[in-house]
Amino acid sequence: METATDPNLVHDIAAKLDASDVYEGADIDTVADAWVKGKGNQALDTAFAPSVSRFQTRRANATVADDKAELDALDTFVKDLGTFVRVYDFLSQIVDYGSADLEKRSIFYRLLAKRLHDRTDADDIDLSSLSLVAVRQIDQGQHDLGLGERVGLRGMTEAGSAQKRDPKMVALQEVIDRINDLFGAEEFTESQPESFVRGLIDRMLEDDALVQQARVNSARQFAESPDFDEAVVDAVTDNHDAHAKIADFFWSDAPGRAGLILALANAFHELAADAA
Repeated sequence: METATDPNLVHDIAAKLDASDVYEGADIDTVADAWVKGKGNQALDTAFAPSVSRFQTRRANATVADDKAELDALDTFVKDLGTFVRVYDFLSQIVDYGSADLEKRSIFYRLLAKRLHDRTDADDIDLSSLSLVAVRQIDQGQHDLGLGERVGLRGMTEAGSAQKRDPKMVALQEVIDRINDLFGAEEFTESQPESFVRGLIDRMLEDDALVQQARVNSARQFAESPDFDEAVVDAVTDNHDAHAKIADFFWSDAPGRAGLILALANAFHELAADAA
């Protein structure tokens, strides 16, 4: 690694979140207590009520006032909640913070991000009343598609000689091939990308809610869900030791990450149908 990860990063993010004034210290303690003691959803909702109310009130006022700066700040706050959780989950595996405060913050931020994310999405513009009444076609002329050398099609010479490929295995192999393309096959032994991908998907298949999302949505809808990207990062954190170089790629914004996430979503979507 060219640079080491600063273990104080979690404290920096926490300080930034504190400065937002969306929650108070007592809110964190109340939520963590309700969660750890398993007091149930009603107790959690009550504990979160002050923080959620502050956020929603500020968001509603900013929307009415068309205060873009405030809306951007609130969106950043939600993103920072997820960033803290991911960074803390990763670093706490290698750094012994020994901090009850950070652990309580991890619980609070993880659950608050889910609540605010759901409410933010629900407030998007309602397009349900719109309908398509016309399509305008514009002739933009002819273009050379640059298909290169013309190659003739091969005639059929055999029938029934090849085995039908399992679509689940095809989707899984695409993920493995993408990893080899991104890093170069010489980076790993032949089995490392496959073992990493299988371990990653097995970890996500343990998430019943994620499996259910895959079953009730199309492959495209599921792949575009922000919940899946977050689930991948969480699973990568748990699977980091399998191969650190592959795992670190998922934490970056490197070219090719989006395509890899899409291939992984398609593979998971196929496998989720058979999950117990």
